[in-house]
Amino acid sequence: MKQRILLSLMLVFIAHASFSQFTINAELRPRGEVRNGFKVLPTDKSTPAFFVSQRTRLGLAYKTEKISTKITLYDSRVWGDEAFKTDVPNVGIYEAWAEVPLCDSLSLRVGKQELAYDNDRLLATCNWTQLGVTHNAALLKYKKNGLQIDFAAAFNQPAENNFGTDYTGFTSSYKTLNILWITKKINDNLKVSVAGIADGYQKAGTTNTTYLRGTFGGVVEYKKENKYGAALRGFYQMGKLSNGQEVAAYYGSAEISHTLADKWNFILGLEYISGNDATDTANRKSNAFSVLYGSGHKFNGNLEYFSTMLKDKKSPGLVDPHLDVIYKVSDKWQVRGDFHYFMLQNNYVINTKAIDKKLGAEADLTCKYDFAKEASLSLGFSIMRPEKSMEPIVGGDSSFYGTWGFVMLTFKPTMFKSEKK
Repeated sequence: MKQRILLSLMLVFIAHASFSQFTINAELRPRGEVRNGFKVLPTDKSTPAFFVSQRTRLGLAYKTEKISTKITLYDSRVWGDEAFKTDVPNVGIYEAWAEVPLCDSLSLRVGKQELAYDNDRLLATCNWTQLGVTHNAALLKYKKNGLQIDFAAAFNQPAENNFGTDYTGFTSSYKTLNILWITKKINDNLKVSVAGIADGYQKAGTTNTTYLRGTFGGVVEYKKENKYGAALRGFYQMGKLSNGQEVAAYYGSAEISHTLADKWNFILGLEYISGNDATDTANRKSNAFSVLYGSGHKFNGNLEYFSTMLKDKKSPGLVDPHLDVIYKVSDKWQVRGDFHYFMLQNNYVINTKAIDKKLGAEADLTCKYDFAKEASLSLGFSIMRPEKSMEPIVGGDSSFYGTWGFVMLTFKPTMFKSEKK
């Protein structure tokens, strides 16, 4: 049945291709991983894990002067996750949106779509995960003379209700989401952004009460092409969590970069993410900054020890000074090394005593080779030297180093692209 629907859609698009532009894109991404300390430290009883996962996507894009649409079908699986000689269909919809221009500089996009801004810290597609992340939303976009304004709004429900807006049972999903992101290009080198993000979660134990959390801040970026750059980011969180607890948290980051001989790129940065002080029992507010719907793999090390912690209301926060070194071997080959030293931002208590804030050091090495226009090979290895304080934070035994490696092939062919008519 699904194959018939897909074929019908393709035929409809192709029938109109002579009056517009129609594109069929695909993505196949198998990835093999060896995990021996990914997210959780190993112990003397644990053994390494090995598996192969795969992302498969098929995208249909249709564009005229009056409308743009995109439908992307996907399948995400681990090789062997269904019994041999069985067929468990699980093709889903990753994207399904339509966009119409309202005037010369203003357009409206509605449907299931990606929402990603800035460096992916707070809002991202989470491309590393084989599933990815999209939102059911309406997006109003304005762009003119170096000014870009995006306003997105989403409201989630479990079904077509006759009464009420009960979202019980979806405690890990937002009920409402509103995003205002404004970016202004001052000149060829300087760009400034301000943003406000309001997400609402249904109050636990109720059917219609929604608590809102607001995240406000901005970004200043300076970049001299092929020479050096700098970026400052700062955000503040306020409002309430789903349990009614008030939030007062903050986030800051700074980066400087320098390109040498068009081959080397050095990035020195610091992330400072506020957390709760477990020794301050009189404080009723949550000081744990949530990184919202950002990437969990792109920041704070590829081993992802802290991606879950930084979305937890009990988080003690994190300080992450890091050095990234990127070497462009050729137009097709690139090598990158990332080095982190992790510390807790605030106190974490075990048996009435605050633990040492030093968590350990991580090194990540990744390589990418584009062996064809639409195909690439990526591989990497990460290792973590943990301190004793890592044990209560992520679990496992700090006597053992955490390691992880991967090999990934990415194929993104354009199967069909009509000429513009």
